[in-house]
Amino acid sequence: MGQSFDEIPANLIPWILSQKLFWVATAPIAEDGHVNVSPKGCFDKTINIIREEREPGGKEPNARAIWYEDLTGSGVETISHIYENGRITLMFSAFEGPPQIVRVYGTGKVYEYGTPQYKELLPHDRREPGSRAAIWIDIHRVSTSCGYSIPFFTYKAPRIKLHKMSMVFEQNEYGLSEESSAVIDGYVMDKTSSTMWTLLNLKSIDGLPAMTSAYACGELPTNWNESPKAIVYRAMKDDETRPKTKTQVSDADTTTNLFAAGRIDRWFGIAIGIVIGVFITRQWGL
Repeated sequence: MGQSFDEIPANLIPWILSQKLFWVATAPIAEDGHVNVSPKGCFDKTINIIREEREPGGKEPNARAIWYEDLTGSGVETISHIYENGRITLMFSAFEGPPQIVRVYGTGKVYEYGTPQYKELLPHDRREPGSRAAIWIDIHRVSTSCGYSIPFFTYKAPRIKLHKMSMVFEQNEYGLSEESSAVIDGYVMDKTSSTMWTLLNLKSIDGLPAMTSAYACGELPTNWNESPKAIVYRAMKDDETRPKTKTQVSDADTTTNLFAAGRIDRWFGIAIGIVIGVFITRQWGL
């Protein structure tokens, strides 16, 4: 049976922090506005839970706030909707071990890159490449549900493609390289984060205001040429090999079976021919 709470219970916190993927849902106020759901990959310390103060000798404290690091993308719906109405829901789901779904409901705040709140939460040595905001949620409801129908998945590795692209864009804030332009979502732009934010992150798909300050704050990003973390990221590679679909696997098995059947038929024919030859030889005394 599902349960509900007005904060994150202490026993759920380790499970939430161990997740590799979660979803963020927001919506504008307008009835014809687009409801948005964004998947978020957890990389290092993407999710952060703010516990209440622990009393001396007391139990592990619960949590009334949670925040996550928001990375740059071509869309900016979550930021736009939070600025307009603050409503936000996070969802976590178990893909291994016992089944479980947890939803965290709350009121969101956006701390854009370059703001004092952002710099306090995400100093240069902690932020990830492409980080554009910290999304803070004050919690008013937490619910659990069974998750009995959710399939099992095995975690393979983080996807590093955005990190690698963002390191180039952010490093170019220190001075453009020779290959200084790119075409992204149909826009020709300088390969800098501030340019990308200006062209793609100022409005939602419904035309609502989104990022308000990061693109013009003048704050230089992390210098990835001097970051030990960047060495690790550049050495990593994404395995983008497409897995075979069930149909492809089935077709391959069918082809293999046909070849095998062909070989069996061929050898069977040869054996029958030998038997017939021996029979004729004996009958005719050859």
